[in-house]
Amino acid sequence: MTVTASAPTEAAAPLRASRLPWWAVALAVFAASRVVTTLLFLWVQGQATTSSRAGAHPSLLELASAWDGQWYWYIAERGYPAVLPLTSSGSVDTNQWAFLPVYPYLAKALGLGLVDWRVAALAVSVAAGFGSAVVLGALLLPRLGRSRALFAVALYSVSPLAFVFQTTYAESLGLLLLLAALLLVDRRRYLAAVPVALVLAFTRPGVLALALAVGLQVVIRFVRARRGGLPLPGRELASRLVLAVAAAAAGFAWSAVAAIATGRPDAYFATEGAWRALWMPDATITLFEPWAFAAEFWTARFAGEGAATWLAPVVLVVLVGGFAAALLSPWARRLGSTVRLWAASYALYLLAVFFPQSSVFRLLMPLAPLVGMVAPRSVPARAAVLAGSIALQALWLWVCYGPVQQFWTVP
Repeated sequence: MTVTASAPTEAAAPLRASRLPWWAVALAVFAASRVVTTLLFLWVQGQATTSSRAGAHPSLLELASAWDGQWYWYIAERGYPAVLPLTSSGSVDTNQWAFLPVYPYLAKALGLGLVDWRVAALAVSVAAGFGSAVVLGALLLPRLGRSRALFAVALYSVSPLAFVFQTTYAESLGLLLLLAALLLVDRRRYLAAVPVALVLAFTRPGVLALALAVGLQVVIRFVRARRGGLPLPGRELASRLVLAVAAAAAGFAWSAVAAIATGRPDAYFATEGAWRALWMPDATITLFEPWAFAAEFWTARFAGEGAATWLAPVVLVVLVGGFAAALLSPWARRLGSTVRLWAASYALYLLAVFFPQSSVFRLLMPLAPLVGMVAPRSVPARAAVLAGSIALQALWLWVCYGPVQQFWTVP
């Protein structure tokens, strides 16, 4: 049964009498989740050995600023190279152009040169995490009612990847901007979403998927109007198109900046290819191909070379088909067209441009509104879901920062 904004679910009844506004509860829930994640960081800190990423006995700040956090720090201190670094074979080496500038420079500006960049960056991440929890609640509240929306916020806050909210990664800020853009689109404030989309384009990849989602909304409205539905007003059409075009243009802006700064037209894509070359023999950027390669690579690793030939296509079909089925389910339909079109567009974007490796889990975080699909009615069931999610977060933290250090343990 589809839940509408005008008819909150019966699950909202127990919390309806609460004196706290829903957003205050969302902030309290996220605050509690930061305590949980801090305890998990302290636990994994004791598990670290000399072979761990941050070495034996790392500080919490060292754990929080590992991996991509080091690249963001390097950007804040050194900027971007005017000449792309090369490997011994003459190929473009990994460099800063793969990372967008808003997060590192914002942290640097807020630090005023008076505090360690890592401290300022961590403050930005945590603050943006709080903001994203509230905006997620605002996006889901009209569709799910108070109780289910707040449970979705809780699940988002303790998800297996929620420790990223306490690292010097750009994910928190990117999620805040993305969710804000989706909220504005859902409320038909398309022009107000334009500046948000523009900042998002220089914070985290994915704004092209937003352009696609808005464009699909226009197409669907046109089809429905031709079939006798409500017409699409000219002013609303123009606003949607402005947002879609602006987001699409912004999606290619960073590659243009890299090209101008380095004098090399393919600077950004060559840099992205440098990371892909760590896995694939051919680092050329080709759409969709990396998923086929990765499916065969991972199935061969875990099931053997013989099984990979037939198992890899099966794995891809199951993943894509299962995700499509989930978006068509009643649990997804109650989230509204904005969330579903965004999820479909972003999934297509990942399939087209991303090479799936261990970081794929982190890159699934923009699908956060889909947590609204998980809404058990009973308190014990909800507690079990949250406990299971926390356990998975502990496992992923241990794998990423603990004694297990392999090529597939990068968060």
